[in-house]
Amino acid sequence: MPHKDENIRLLISLGLAGVMVAVILWLVSKVASKPVTTPSTPSMVSPVLPIASSLEWMSMGEKILVTADKTDEKEAGVNAFKAEDFGTAIIKFQASLQSKRNDPETLIYLNNAKVGKSKALKVAVIAPIGSSLNEAKETLRGVAQAQEEVNSSGGINGMPLQLEIASLNNFGELEKIDSELAKDSNLLAVVGFGRNENIYKQSSLVKVSPGSGRNQPGQNQAQLFGDTRYVFNISPNRNIFNQALAEYIVKKERRTNIAICRDSSFRTSQETSSQERPNQEIVQEYSDLINKAGGKVIGTDCDLGAANFRASNFIAKAISDGAEAILLIPRITNINPALDVAKENRGRLALFGSQQLYGEKILKFGQGDIKGMVVSVPWHRDANRNMSKGNSFAEKAAKLWGGEVSPRTATAYDAMQVIIAGLKEDSTRQGLQKVLSNPNFSAMGATGKIQFSSSGDRQGGVFLVKIEPCDANKPCSSSTGYDFVLLQ
Repeated sequence: MPHKDENIRLLISLGLAGVMVAVILWLVSKVASKPVTTPSTPSMVSPVLPIASSLEWMSMGEKILVTADKTDEKEAGVNAFKAEDFGTAIIKFQASLQSKRNDPETLIYLNNAKVGKSKALKVAVIAPIGSSLNEAKETLRGVAQAQEEVNSSGGINGMPLQLEIASLNNFGELEKIDSELAKDSNLLAVVGFGRNENIYKQSSLVKVSPGSGRNQPGQNQAQLFGDTRYVFNISPNRNIFNQALAEYIVKKERRTNIAICRDSSFRTSQETSSQERPNQEIVQEYSDLINKAGGKVIGTDCDLGAANFRASNFIAKAISDGAEAILLIPRITNINPALDVAKENRGRLALFGSQQLYGEKILKFGQGDIKGMVVSVPWHRDANRNMSKGNSFAEKAAKLWGGEVSPRTATAYDAMQVIIAGLKEDSTRQGLQKVLSNPNFSAMGATGKIQFSSSGDRQGGVFLVKIEPCDANKPCSSSTGYDFVLLQ
């Protein structure tokens, strides 16, 4: 009997052991069936890009960030994109563009949907959707047009380009957005205004800004980073714009006594409200450059931002002080005082202006008062038209968007052209940075040949335009009867 009990216990033990082995084998098979993932480094391109962005202010096609351009078709396309039904998303986005042709967000989502989850090169664009919608859409049109062109022509060395949009509600959030983008190891570059270059250096990530470089007071960026640049600027440094205009005023127009109208509340759109740029710094820059060219700035005070500013008082004083010309440097959101100066001037003194005066509003409300004014700009639709043989950026942009585009669209397009040219040589983060830092690097864009100095600033790239009445016998790109004419 004991022998029989032992046999029974042995059988039970064997059975339990068998069950345990089976369980262990089952668990091992489950673990083995899961893909082994290893963190990709910033220099690697992920075989399949994640489609959904977890943050509410980022999207590759699964969220509508520009709600002003929402359509039923676009909403359906976004829902299909989120569900990874890219075929439906393509159809819906195409339908939305039929009704809203100039919506750049939808065009970006359409091109992203065409790529789907296939292997692609990923670039982000920061657009101030929540703080300056027009500026954001102008920026998005530039990068969307570049993506459309490169993907339609076979991609970058056969690899399509996918864009991720990051919505900036206020410029105080820029560092947070920069930090989040830098964490994405699939991201190869960023288009957006630069501020904290150190974030990009730490992650070996390149940012190309459509705007100009602006060093903080007392900070020498070239000394801080040496030749290892991570932020590159498509528009030349502010000093280059100032120099071009100052030399034109004195050497071309031969005006040697210049009065300057600045705005004491002047601040750039890239700075927060608590970081005003000292307007006297701008006046001093122009004064030095005008003096160097052989002219002088007279001491007539003109503060367009002063509560008690009167254009009539300023003009009378400027004329009695011997002024031959007026240089207007208004805030982009406060150009009415500059228009008042032009109106009161009545053509007596030559007028010149900064980039802030390049826009349809000046033409619409200035009319004959601003005739002949010369303004420095980063781009004009006739720039490089002859080089393109009827297929210039301006012509392609007008065909794609159904009308003229702004300089901001052109410089955003060029920011993408720089990134595309760089990725053709090396599609890794570190490699792209080395390519763009090479003093021999260049790319062709809407603003012409793009090259960078060792500080990351654009070399050249300044254009001067003059406000003239439209020719009655020729098409006028403006509906105001006046236009900006490129000076040769």
